[in-house]
Amino acid sequence: MARAHIDMELRWGDQDAYGHVNNVAFARYLEEARVRVFELGSARERTGMERHFREGATGLKTLVANQQIEYLNVLEYGPSPITVELWIGKLGGSSLEIHYEVVDGAATGRSVVARAITTAVVVDGRTLRPVRLSAEGRAAVEPWMDEPLRFRRG
Repeated sequence: MARAHIDMELRWGDQDAYGHVNNVAFARYLEEARVRVFELGSARERTGMERHFREGATGLKTLVANQQIEYLNVLEYGPSPITVELWIGKLGGSSLEIHYEVVDGAATGRSVVARAITTAVVVDGRTLRPVRLSAEGRAAVEPWMDEPLRFRRG
């Protein structure tokens, strides 16, 4: 599978009164994973996707148009990092459908605690109107495309 892996430490403030990671924290994990892959290039793998979808303050920007998260299991707060696996499930004219699985690092074996899909649209930084993905951006993304997720409920 063509997936980028982003390891993240859990934070004390991520947990709720029940002692497990609150659902709101997952949206931050997905955001952090996107930034690390598309801006910083700091996933475990060198993806080559960084800097194709954002250009400074007035150049290209990437905006979240839609996001869905499906929670599969409770994630307990603890010292083990999680891993967010990220790949591209669909590529549009000006959009990327970014797919994720959040894996519990404390579990024995691979335990996916959440799945998510974010639709991100590349826009002009001044007008905020959609911009077609460049040939270079498409070429950078294609090796990281994989089978789209299917949620349990439609």
